[in-house]
Amino acid sequence: MLKFKNRENKLEKLQKARRAYVEQLAFIRQFKKDEDGGLIVLTLLLLISMLVVGGMAVDFMRFEAERTKLQSVSDRAVLAAANLNQQRDASAVLTDFFTAEGYADAIVGEPFVEKTANGSEIRLSSAINMDTFYLRLIGMDTLTAPATASAVEGTGNVEVSLVLDISGSMGSSMTGNIYRRNADGDPIRDADGNIETFEGTRTRMFFLQQAANQFVEDLLLPEYEDRISINLIAYSQHVRLGNDLYMALRTTPDSMNENNVIGSSFSSLEDGYSAPPEYIWVDADGNEVPAGTEGARLQAPWDQPVNVEWAGGFDVYTNPSRCVTFEDDEYETLTFDTARVYEQVEWVDFYSRPVGRSRFDSSLQSESQGDFVREPCSPEESHGIILMSQDIDELQAAINSYYPTENTSIHRGMKWGVSLLDPSMRDLIGRIQTVDDAFRGRRPAEYTDRTTSKYVVIMTDGETVSSQRILPERYDEYDERLGLSETPANYYPRIDDDPTTTASYGCYQNGTCVWYTNNITETIGSEEDLNEKLSDICELAGNQVTEVYTISMGLFNETMTDCASKEGNAFRSTITNDPGEPGLDEIFRKIAEQITALRLAL
Repeated sequence: MLKFKNRENKLEKLQKARRAYVEQLAFIRQFKKDEDGGLIVLTLLLLISMLVVGGMAVDFMRFEAERTKLQSVSDRAVLAAANLNQQRDASAVLTDFFTAEGYADAIVGEPFVEKTANGSEIRLSSAINMDTFYLRLIGMDTLTAPATASAVEGTGNVEVSLVLDISGSMGSSMTGNIYRRNADGDPIRDADGNIETFEGTRTRMFFLQQAANQFVEDLLLPEYEDRISINLIAYSQHVRLGNDLYMALRTTPDSMNENNVIGSSFSSLEDGYSAPPEYIWVDADGNEVPAGTEGARLQAPWDQPVNVEWAGGFDVYTNPSRCVTFEDDEYETLTFDTARVYEQVEWVDFYSRPVGRSRFDSSLQSESQGDFVREPCSPEESHGIILMSQDIDELQAAINSYYPTENTSIHRGMKWGVSLLDPSMRDLIGRIQTVDDAFRGRRPAEYTDRTTSKYVVIMTDGETVSSQRILPERYDEYDERLGLSETPANYYPRIDDDPTTTASYGCYQNGTCVWYTNNITETIGSEEDLNEKLSDICELAGNQVTEVYTISMGLFNETMTDCASKEGNAFRSTITNDPGEPGLDEIFRKIAEQITALRLAL
């Protein structure tokens, strides 16, 4: 009986075990087939990824905020340390700035510090480590935020082309602030160093001269000696070159005798052009001697005796013009072609001279424009381009000699302004002995020279207009050249013996009547074409020179505004003393400050 019960118990246990096994097997099979909750695992994986990606955004935002703050501290620190008026040690100034912002240990290595009386340069690198919140999930516990900064004050090496409008409209009257001056002619300054002024009426030219003269003084400070050079360019219908630059070029012959034989007033002819003459050394008696001879002096080509043997004893007419023309495609490049032959502009007055006045009357400086002789090329030698000067007296004497002349050709002024900053001119200018030895043969520097900055400052009171030229076939004989030099082109038909010369008579509303020649003059370029040339050369300059500053006096000149290398460099000057607009003196002062100002280095 006992055995039976034991067998029965064992059987029951086996049955229970089997049922349990079957139930477990059924559960496993059911679990294997069951799809409920299958997305939970995927959701968990995606949630982790989302936390990492979202966390990365948070951590990177924190990183950028810290980096920006560190960069701001670095910039402010180097600006303060580089300031030439800063009396404290530059390294101490840097440390204090970083410590005050909680970045005491952020400066990496030793900062570069160089300070002299002429300028200063500060450079440093910094970095901070920022702990991450979420990126540590993928093993990135920290992010390093770097910042570099450098600042310079002073000028380094600077080349400036100052391009000024001396067209006829610059004789118009305007009201503005006039400098008070002492007995020596120097501006009187108040306790804060500002020039004292009073309101008065003068010509636009007066205010330009006042502002440009001060601009030259503001740039050519004693501490910048041999570092800043100024090219001074005056333009109207054309740009008059200085004798030195004109004679360094290959130009068409300027002289002709009575038999219509061409020649040169300053050198021999080679292949139909005037070959650039040579500078020579002469003794006290004017005899040529070898260079370096004791007591010898350098004699410029225009001071040397003129050889006119080529004229055969006949009378000679010499065109005194020192202006040349550019080809259209030359406005599409900054490179100056020193090899080609440049055509001399003819010497002629397109308007009648007022009776009893042959040149500009200085009394008109305080009046309206008045009447002026209007040769296409300014007749004054002092209006010629001055090359690479740091002589304040020389530059101011030239500026003070300016008077209103002819039409406005902004494109020609800008072309010469940028040409004199282009490295292609270096060899040609290097042969000109009158150029300052501190710059001759070294400037214009290459655009890639990191130690040199180049600036163009160009002003106008108008817009580019078309200009008149004498037809080449009406300027190829002695009688024509002589006749047009003595008689305005509008009246030339009255004395011309050529029966084919015709003219029409016309009167302005003010009653002034003139002759208009029909077959000896031509119009050069439409205003649209000329503005396109200006835009082309401005665009090229903006890509190479450091800055182009433009000043439009009394008007909005869209082409001039676009010519500036950036929006903030296009200035507009008042001609009515409007308190809402700056005067020329204020604009030139701002530009001078920007050229020499403390700045973050690139």
